[in-house]
Amino acid sequence: MFQGAHAYHIDDKGRLKMPAEFVAELGPSFTITKGQHGCLWALPDAEWQTMASRLQGDSIVDHRALALQRYFVGSAVTLSLDGQGRVTLPPVLREFVGIQHEVMVVGIGPRVEIWARDRWQAYESQLSDALIEELARSAGL
Repeated sequence: MFQGAHAYHIDDKGRLKMPAEFVAELGPSFTITKGQHGCLWALPDAEWQTMASRLQGDSIVDHRALALQRYFVGSAVTLSLDGQGRVTLPPVLREFVGIQHEVMVVGIGPRVEIWARDRWQAYESQLSDALIEELARSAGL
């Protein structure tokens, strides 16, 4: 399980160092795809396979399934870390989430989210105590 938020810088070649505690759990290869709310998702192979199989629709012309497949599967890339624990994020994915240099790598249970730091801060700033309390109650916490 991934947890915690880590601030990093991405280099001019688009390489991002992953937190040491995430490296073993990601495995030798993993998938990065578009996430929600302006971030990328990094998923270990088993988690990605589960997600990809759930995205299969009952029909090849189901417009809802096609939309989700195009969004998640169509943007997915299988990557691996280099010897220094870095992953090279493809330019199209960096552009999609606005990543330039400052990055937040956030563990969210079964996946890792990769955010442009300013977008992460904007997202967090909208989470008031009242909203967290309401969400916690509706989740049964």
